[in-house]
Order: sequence, then C-alpha cells, then structure tokens
Amino acid sequence: MRAYRFLDAKYGLDSVKKRRLKQSRISELNDPFELTPYDLTDPVIRMTFLQTRDDMNRDRGLLCFSAHWRNPLLWAHYGDKQKGMCLGFEIPEQKGDSETDESERVRYIKRPSRFPNNFGDLPDATRFSLVRRILFTKFNDWRYEEEIRVWAPLQNEDGGLYFLEFDEKLQLREVIIGQRCSLSRAEIMGALGSLAVEVKVSKARPAYDKFQMVCDDEF
Repeated sequence: MRAYRFLDAKYGLDSVKKRRLKQSRISELNDPFELTPYDLTDPVIRMTFLQTRDDMNRDRGLLCFSAHWRNPLLWAHYGDKQKGMCLGFEIPEQKGDSETDESERVRYIKRPSRFPNNFGDLPDATRFSLVRRILFTKFNDWRYEEEIRVWAPLQNEDGGLYFLEFDEKLQLREVIIGQRCSLSRAEIMGALGSLAVEVKVSKARPAYDKFQMVCDDEF
C-alpha cells in the first residue's frame, strides 16, 4: 500500500540522500494519549499502562505515515507550512492479525474504551487484539491524518537517533515538494541518484475547484 511521510525540506532531502527515515520514540510524539486508548480511571490499570508505555519506548519506535498527501492540513502541520516535502513509499499491506505484522492503519475513537477486568481469562486471540489496539488507536480528532503506522525495533543508531533504511518493505516511489518549497528538480534528482528512474517527482499546488492539493503540471 502507498504511505506518505511529510518532512521539512532539509530533513526530507537528507532522508532521500541517505536512504533512511528516522524512527520516532513514543516519548517524542505530539499526542499525550499515545498508547492509552483505554479508560485509565482505575489506578492499577493506569499504572500498568504507563509502565508498559515506558517499557516499549526503550526498544521500539514508530514511523508515522498518512494514507494520502492531498489534505492541506497535513502540509500545514507536517510539511513545514508548504515549504517541505512529502515522500511516498510502498509498504506491505498487513491486516494486523499477526504478531509479526509491523504496519497497520490507525483506527480512531471518540472516547476511551473500557479495558476488561477478566483480561487474563480471555482467549489468546482476543487478548492479542486488545493489546494491538493500544498501538494503533487514536482520538477521533486526529482522523484527518489517515495515519498508517510502522512499529518496529529501534535500528541503525546514529548520534542517539534511530533509522529504518529503505528496502523491500520501505520502497520510495514518490517525492512531492510543497508549493513554497525552494528545492529545485535538479537538487531532488541529485539526491535520488540511482533511484531517479523509479521515483516520480512532482510539486503540489492548491486545486482551483476544491480544498485539496494537486500536482502542478508546470513543475
């Protein structure tokens, strides 16, 4: 499936050159309710969840994508106010029903769910589903992101940061620069190098007849 990552121009170009994307730590994410889609009124459940979140932050990270690139809010919030770029990747389509699945579309809810008191007595498949929901559930107001997440062990440490390298599970297929981005086509092609023959390069502009971004045919 196609998944889009928004970046500012500097880090976007660097990602293309180095063939890698930075993994986000849970502690760095902008949603204070990450990994807590359940009602935490009970202090025992709350302590368990918060400790679990801290434990997961130590050795795993996220890549956060959007299913589409045309929403102007995404460019405003994550594309450096139209001055950045968007990288389109082909990643495996996964259903999220296997422990080996690392990617899944986020589901959105309006209020925290109740965590079952008899969790330990539930069938394995049910418990697995409840645990996985922690990773791939967010508050409904984030729905505009249409987020796709890749949840994987921290890899390729560089200066205290971690990166996933482009490979068969993370194939760069598109580079879309923002309307106000100052990068030239030549700069992008230079960063792509050998990937240039298989990556579509375009520039976004506001549509004339609807509230979304479209490709600028004059770029």
